[in-house]
Amino acid sequence: MSVRLPEELAALREPLSDWAARQHSDMVVTVGEDHGLDHGRLCWDALRAVDLIGPACWCPRPGRHSSPHDDRLVHERLRVRVPAADALTWMTHTLGQNLVHTHGNPPGRRARELAEPLVALLGPDADWRANGYAAHPAPAGHNRSWGSVTPFTFDAALVGIGNGRTVVAVATGED
Repeated sequence: MSVRLPEELAALREPLSDWAARQHSDMVVTVGEDHGLDHGRLCWDALRAVDLIGPACWCPRPGRHSSPHDDRLVHERLRVRVPAADALTWMTHTLGQNLVHTHGNPPGRRARELAEPLVALLGPDADWRANGYAAHPAPAGHNRSWGSVTPFTFDAALVGIGNGRTVVAVATGED
């Protein structure tokens, strides 16, 4: 679990770290300045910083997963454009949805409270991307699917850019 936030969000660091530590998965939440990087590179850098991804596979069965090995592949997998108006719901699901045993249970109020300042930081014109529907419900008539950005069986990534800031949230799950 990794939570990296700027100083103005210091009050959120402890509750978010505590929340992530109580989840049954690895979770990465990073807020940074916008330096012109694309969504894939932002996600790649956040995952590399905590050794959840890299050019060399570290999993027990190398080559037996579909984890990307460079930022270009991560960018390709962040294929779902999330309207800024829907980003709060997506962030709530990314932070609060059990990826392995969904059972249709929505994330709780606390996940939404933690998601609100992260989404608000980027503003109403932010550009958000997700890697699919591992956490957020798929549109009617579609299956739950995603493009993996980690070596884990399940992962949900949401990456946003806006107001000179970036937000990367990645949750993982293993069955």
